[in-house]
Amino acid sequence: MTPMDAARAALKEVFGYDDFRPGQEDAVAAILRGRDVMAVMPTGAGKSICYQIPALVLEGVTLVVSPLISLMRDQVFSLLQNGVRAAYLNSSLTPRQYALALEHARRGTYKIIYVAPERLLTDSFLSFAKGAKIAQVVVDEAHCVSQWGHDFRPEYHALSVLHERYVGVPRIALTATADSLTRADIVERLHLEQAEQFISSFDRPNIRYTIVEKKDVTNQLLRFIKHEHEGDAGVVYC
Repeated sequence: MTPMDAARAALKEVFGYDDFRPGQEDAVAAILRGRDVMAVMPTGAGKSICYQIPALVLEGVTLVVSPLISLMRDQVFSLLQNGVRAAYLNSSLTPRQYALALEHARRGTYKIIYVAPERLLTDSFLSFAKGAKIAQVVVDEAHCVSQWGHDFRPEYHALSVLHERYVGVPRIALTATADSLTRADIVERLHLEQAEQFISSFDRPNIRYTIVEKKDVTNQLLRFIKHEHEGDAGVVYC
């Protein structure tokens, strides 16, 4: 069985999908060839599959750098529901919980570990990583590394050393929102000059923006909910 045959089998057996979505298969194939990858795919296009499938096929543990605790929890819960051994390491854990999770990681319990960027270069995590078989290192929400990104995170700057810490390990940068300037910044900061790039349009035809004058805002909101969108589901940000 070729690596891609194993990837398709995992896609069906673990996630229940008969085929890859546009953009996923090429990214997965590149990672399985040992290449660095940068993928820009719209929200909802299935970016996570691009590294989760290789994580199941490759030997060792996949490290995923993620900026938000809520995202880590959602991803880990979803993976556990699908029978994939996964965990997260972030500030929501007590010192005892963190130490226990790290001990399980040392024993090879997990296939995928989500880690906050500020944890990645701590002595305890580096000690674990030094003795572990790392299959790939993934930077999720990679626009956070760029000063031109809409959600710049200073702690992401430390990720520039990944190419030195994990020599020969495929590194994957994923984001849904990165124009050409931001993409160039990501490539430079993460040293992904040799990465294969897969750039999809992040246009969402089912989303539109309108601007209306705010006037008598309470009645305006009630009218919007009760009359213009009665029976619909949605979120109102205030």
